[in-house]
Amino acid sequence: MIRRCLAALIVVLSAGVAAPSATAEPPSKKASVERVPLADAAPEVPGKGREIRRSKPFAMAALRWNGKNPDLVEVQAQHLDGTWGEWVRLPAVDGQDRGRPGKNQASEAAWLGDSTAIRVRAESGGAPVDAKTASVLLIDPGTAQAASTAAKPGVISRAEWGADESLRTQCFQQQAVGVEYGDTVKAAIVHHTAGTNDYTAADSARIVRGIYAYHASELQWCDIGYNVLVDKFGQVFEGRYGGLELPVWGAHAQGFNKDTVGVSMLGEFTSVSPSATQLESVAQVLAWKLAGNYRDPLGKVTMVSGFGGTSAKYPLGTEVTLPVIHGHRDVGYTDCPGNLAYQELPALRQRVAELMGDWTAGAIYQKWQATGADAGPLGGVYELERDAAGGGRQATFAAGAKSAYWSPATEASLIEGMIRDKWRELRAETGVLGYPRTDELSTPDGSGRYNHFAGADGSIYWTPWTGAHEIRGLIRAKWAQLGWEKGPLGYPRTDELGTPDGVGRYNHFDRANGSIYWTPGTGAHEVRGAIKDRWAQLGWERSYLGYPTSDEYAVPGGRRSDFQRGYVVWNAATGSVTDRPY
Repeated sequence: MIRRCLAALIVVLSAGVAAPSATAEPPSKKASVERVPLADAAPEVPGKGREIRRSKPFAMAALRWNGKNPDLVEVQAQHLDGTWGEWVRLPAVDGQDRGRPGKNQASEAAWLGDSTAIRVRAESGGAPVDAKTASVLLIDPGTAQAASTAAKPGVISRAEWGADESLRTQCFQQQAVGVEYGDTVKAAIVHHTAGTNDYTAADSARIVRGIYAYHASELQWCDIGYNVLVDKFGQVFEGRYGGLELPVWGAHAQGFNKDTVGVSMLGEFTSVSPSATQLESVAQVLAWKLAGNYRDPLGKVTMVSGFGGTSAKYPLGTEVTLPVIHGHRDVGYTDCPGNLAYQELPALRQRVAELMGDWTAGAIYQKWQATGADAGPLGGVYELERDAAGGGRQATFAAGAKSAYWSPATEASLIEGMIRDKWRELRAETGVLGYPRTDELSTPDGSGRYNHFAGADGSIYWTPWTGAHEIRGLIRAKWAQLGWEKGPLGYPRTDELGTPDGVGRYNHFDRANGSIYWTPGTGAHEVRGAIKDRWAQLGWERSYLGYPTSDEYAVPGGRRSDFQRGYVVWNAATGSVTDRPY
């Protein structure tokens, strides 16, 4: 016997998604790579390498060479404002010639920002490599549409339509459950609520409240079953609690609640068609939801039934290939969403596709595809792609564990774990560090992880024993000069902090009891070991010594650091430490 649209809170397991069939429009400017023989660069300058200038800006660079890998490959770019950036290390990757290992080796490509000149240092055995054996690749990433044109429609929130949240929380308590989430959204299921079509715009919130109370208390689903509801006037109501940007596990289609979004039209559409306004609002909701989850509205998806009861249309474990946008009747024994609404689904899919625009052109989508899409380490989109500060975009993957960020000035980059937590603590892209400009990468010593950022020449470094800490500006530049984590200081063990006198800034490090202190008048200098201990005993920067004006350096019989108004010497033979004014 065919039943009307009645949903149950049942599990569904997904089994992959058909490849998108929409064709992306070309970006406004294609990417390009210029190969410049290193021999064509300006002659070698000690400490600065060989310099290449170009009238056409580039934003990334890499190096290729013949023979064995150099011991050192570094580049430094001159930005459009004339300033030179930091030296960037380019680790080697396995070179390929037409898909086979060959003699042409290569470095990783580094993001440098828009630049017109580059310096290259490539050394083997302490000497520059033969310039005739190497080439520099200057990469212009081009420009692409940032993301889909589908915008989030106006939504009447649960608070605005008057949801009594105690119905939900009390039911959760009784059943010892809470809000549940899927892995991603792979499909959309269209419903109708059935019942009358004779209601006013003011009645709609009351209808939604009634459905909520019935589903939550009487059916013991603990909440309204649908993720979104749309009335005939085009009003959009937030449904099931948990966040519209997330894959909230609904209760709207037996066996197919997980990894789907259920959108229900208020009314009954067996003999009456949905209004054009209602269908347009449904299309807007689906365009926003599917674009942000990277789903082709004209494509198909294979789902696996997660319910095995006698009332299920598909037994537990049955694979079913469905349109990405389908009706409740496609997965359940029901006439929902009504014959006349079901007849509208082909046109609805086309309208959703129109609203989504070139949804495959975005940089984060392309990054996701490059990592393997759903089958890769990111998995499906968890929190859909959305706007970020300053014209950027963001999306969350891997059940919320990993994020990707893009801005007009930075490529799409991945950030996760404790580094992401620290970055968010520092106000994420709106903070001093700005957007990430690298993925999370492994440090050369193999012990830590890091991301570099676009703001303040900043980075966040993490190890299991230090946690995650930011380091930036001239303090970071000094640390880099000393050899990064392989140098005498090791890893940062604090963020950059302000000194008690309000003049300087500093980071502490995990090795040699080391720190780097900076002031506008002294610059950045490291201080460590017994010399730092003596400085601390005297009162740090508030002592008569003031701030460090040199790094620690060797003197006959020991080590010394200079300060603004004196110096400290450590005796290697006795271990004694002496401080003196000038």
